[in-house]
Amino acid sequence: TMKLLLLTILLVGSNIITATAQPDKEIDNRAIDSLDLKKYVGLWYEIARFDHPFERGLVGVTTQYIIKPDGNIEVIGCGYQDSLRGEKKEIVGKVRIPDTTQPGILRVTYFLIFNTDYHILEVEKDYSAALIGSSQCDHLWIVSRTPKLSPKKLDDLMQRARRRGYDTTALIFVPHGQEQIREELTKL
Repeated sequence: TMKLLLLTILLVGSNIITATAQPDKEIDNRAIDSLDLKKYVGLWYEIARFDHPFERGLVGVTTQYIIKPDGNIEVIGCGYQDSLRGEKKEIVGKVRIPDTTQPGILRVTYFLIFNTDYHILEVEKDYSAALIGSSQCDHLWIVSRTPKLSPKKLDDLMQRARRRGYDTTALIFVPHGQEQIREELTKL
């Protein structure tokens, strides 16, 4: 699937998507000032996102951050094409914090050559949910430690995104399977 790999690099690397801001509003994509990396690592479920070619059609999407024994951080993104029984897609990257004075900006390198910055815009005090953006302002994700968020928590995160200038009507809600939900319940 070398074609898929090359296509992903080209689509992700190009800025062909325009920012999804509310009309006449600037986007505030400033990252959080402090980050407890040990609390942030682990498994995140993608609850909602803006549409992007590199994730188009993916469901059951998760992202896992792992601190390796050498101290380096690895990220594994996983999802299923078009349905939870679809082809599993996975991408692995290396994470670093390029500027220690801005710990909420994570630089991820994929395929040894492609770098992209993720801005942790908001994170709950208990690190149970987060709002993630990027330097281009055309990316937005709502992520959670569980496959579902309570309506109240989801509404709160969407309000925070709107206050930052994001058009939350453009969010795509990501379905997760019962297996993922059962797996999460067995951990409780």
